[in-house]
Amino acid sequence: MDSDFRWNRPIPLITREALGGDRTLLFMANEAKRLMDPYVPALNMGLAQNIRTYVQGDSGVVHYMSPYARYQYKGILMVSRITGSAWARQGESKVLTGRKLDHKKSRKHPLATSEWDKAMKAARMGDYVKAVQRFVNGG
Repeated sequence: MDSDFRWNRPIPLITREALGGDRTLLFMANEAKRLMDPYVPALNMGLAQNIRTYVQGDSGVVHYMSPYARYQYKGILMVSRITGSAWARQGESKVLTGRKLDHKKSRKHPLATSEWDKAMKAARMGDYVKAVQRFVNGG
């Protein structure tokens, strides 16, 4: 006896819904944000508190909204094209200097570093995977 089986919907959509869909992706982004927090530079806590998590396409996104987030993440000092100062006026563009930032000055976050997502993955990936698995399992 022959049988024919066809999915009514695309397999990636079925898989995504089985794993919790956007709820799971948003949980993953929020959990990553929580676990990255100790590694985020936080001299005045602006960067660590100005964050938005959301789902975009098939990914959970952690978006650091502060205007200086990019150069803190890269860990290289950027200065104003006009004044050469690290402080730039609104609308001024900055250039990279090649000088590394010292993130260890942060007393609130002694683990702070550039590329904090990679530092979190190296130190806490097992915790992240366990938390996501608990969430998918309904815990």
